Amino acid sequence: MLNESLYVDPFFGSSTVEEAFKLSSGAVLILKEASMNMRKFDTNSEELKNLWRNSNSLTEINANSDSYLKVLGLVWNNSDDTVGLDLRSLLSSLNNKECTKRNVLHTAAKLFDPSGFVSPFLIRIKCLLQESWQLGVG
Repeated sequence: MLNESLYVDPFFGSSTVEEAFKLSSGAVLILKEASMNMRKFDTNSEELKNLWRNSNSLTEINANSDSYLKVLGLVWNNSDDTVGLDLRSLLSSLNNKECTKRNVLHTAAKLFDPSGFVSPFLIRIKCLLQESWQLGVG
């Protein structure tokens, strides 16, 4: 049996904690009937996290205790509700590589940005690479 996961963000939204709990509970039950177990819910509402933890019927829901969550290539800090990029591994890999066009292109390709936050920077990198190839830079 394959262990597949489906990422859904945002699955629902609401104006009250009670409504969010009702929607998340209903979503879990409906998808559970189709043998799709939703897990790893997260929120920046402590009240909603406590409702999830205390619910006996929603054993499939986990309220993460971490304040950082990786979401579609970005890092979401749910305590202050901000998104950003975690470039530490990318920068450390650059420190260990020779400065070549191939390595720069390889590093630029590692950035996963479906929301387009860093697109202006990626375009500049790719334009610089194009110019270096046109000029015959080694």
